[in-house]
Amino acid sequence: MLGRMVCFVLVAAAVAKPRQPKSTYVKVPVVPEPTTCGLANLLRPQPDLFADATFEGAFVSAAEAAVREAAGAAWKRLDSNQDGNLDVDELSAAVRASWKSKRFQPPAHTWVFLWALADTFRAKDLSRSARVSIAEMDQVVDKLLRSVKFLDERRALFDDIAGPGVGDEEGAFSKATWEAWRAS
Repeated sequence: MLGRMVCFVLVAAAVAKPRQPKSTYVKVPVVPEPTTCGLANLLRPQPDLFADATFEGAFVSAAEAAVREAAGAAWKRLDSNQDGNLDVDELSAAVRASWKSKRFQPPAHTWVFLWALADTFRAKDLSRSARVSIAEMDQVVDKLLRSVKFLDERRALFDDIAGPGVGDEEGAFSKATWEAWRAS
């Protein structure tokens, strides 16, 4: 009886040990969630974005195009080995470089994309693959563009530019209004 118990304890102890030390596990770096998607900062530098009268539909298209363009630039910047895949190691290097004086300060227009990439890695089984293709991240950007956070920010920005309630009934803003907002 005692021999069986000792044998059971030894087998249980051997099975419970991980195959590799936990310190060597691939880890997703912590990226603080941004307070906004940064849409105003993406649109403000573009002077010729809108023509005479800009309706909300055109604004929506321009906002989505600006986010997709910024995402493409962020992925290109992150893909240090230029293999078309984003690795956890590449994300970790970018996140490490973004911490300055205990504050997270990533390069312009990249924070929301670093966060989205980290969130994607957190949802994956990193023991099987610690990379995602840039094409997969395009689908993540599509989800971001449909997120409540982004949609609320986009509507608030349109109302900020055009004035409250303008976008509700096929309203529009003029080029002069756009230029005044850009200058503010």
